[in-house]
Amino acid sequence: MSNISRFAAVNTKIKTLEGEFLSIDDYRSMLKQRSVADAARFLIKETEYKEVLENIDINQIHRAYLESLVKQKMLNNIDKIIHYFNGSYKRFITTLYAKYEIEELKAVARAVYNGMDTKPFRNSVFIGKYSKVDEERVFNAKYIRDIIEAFEGTAFYRYLQPLLDNNIKENLFRFEMVMDASYYEILQKEWDKLDKHDIEVLQKAQGIMADLLNLQWIYRGIKFYSLSPEELLNYSIHLGYRLSNNFIKQLCYSKSLDEFYEMTALTRYNFLFKNDETTDIFMERRLERHMYFELKSVEKSNPMTIITTFSYIKFMEIEVRDLISMIEMIRYGMPEAEAEKYLIRTLNGGA
Repeated sequence: MSNISRFAAVNTKIKTLEGEFLSIDDYRSMLKQRSVADAARFLIKETEYKEVLENIDINQIHRAYLESLVKQKMLNNIDKIIHYFNGSYKRFITTLYAKYEIEELKAVARAVYNGMDTKPFRNSVFIGKYSKVDEERVFNAKYIRDIIEAFEGTAFYRYLQPLLDNNIKENLFRFEMVMDASYYEILQKEWDKLDKHDIEVLQKAQGIMADLLNLQWIYRGIKFYSLSPEELLNYSIHLGYRLSNNFIKQLCYSKSLDEFYEMTALTRYNFLFKNDETTDIFMERRLERHMYFELKSVEKSNPMTIITTFSYIKFMEIEVRDLISMIEMIRYGMPEAEAEKYLIRTLNGGA
């Protein structure tokens, strides 16, 4: 099948869906809201999020429920896109659900590990969407191992099973790292079944993402967790685009943060590390903004490829993350000017 035949219809659909993204004015209006209920009213009245919000009781809504409904809009839009594909392309797009399922699963696992109630997570929209796991077994878990055992028979289980040992409570850190690593391995296996040019485009886009995530991971592993070089390397993503596996290994074996800074200063990603108090606060934002512009560039150079769909889903994720951040900041009454600093999208244009 030619790329025009495969992508013309879905790209047209995506163009329509992109018209639903929040505008800069919508962002500014959201930041002016003074309560979670006010934020919900604005989204219903002025945005396409009314699709998932219009039947709710505004006066009874709480932050966690509103956040889950915002995610539901994202899931609905992915569902709309996925019907344009079949075969290996449909399986690849379906695999993208796994990323968001893993994020929600890690949140549940943290609650379980810390002995907290999982009831607030029962509104999760992605859990089970890819894996088909029995959600009740996940939410009723008493230990991390209960969550792992719930995944027997799913695509994740072969990655998680080695964690089942005599440690009844299990190690939360290992669970989170294995879940992340499993996603990238599963994703790569699926994109390897696509046409050659689509594979090349995805290797670049996902490779840049892997570069950024590896830098963030190694930095945090050295600074906050004092992890061994072997642990850092073991949980790195081996899909890099600009940073070779050998360079990642050298970073993992950095003797200090200063040495790490010296090495990363020579890379295209040196903007991540300011070597001051803003690094930890804004690293995630810098990483996501950079990825936005990288994807825009790759998409522009490869118009009739899978990257248009891949990028749209990522851009939707960025908007949802910003919306959730804004809802949280509204809840705590953060001043508008201060709240703006924590958004991925800049309010003077761009991401």
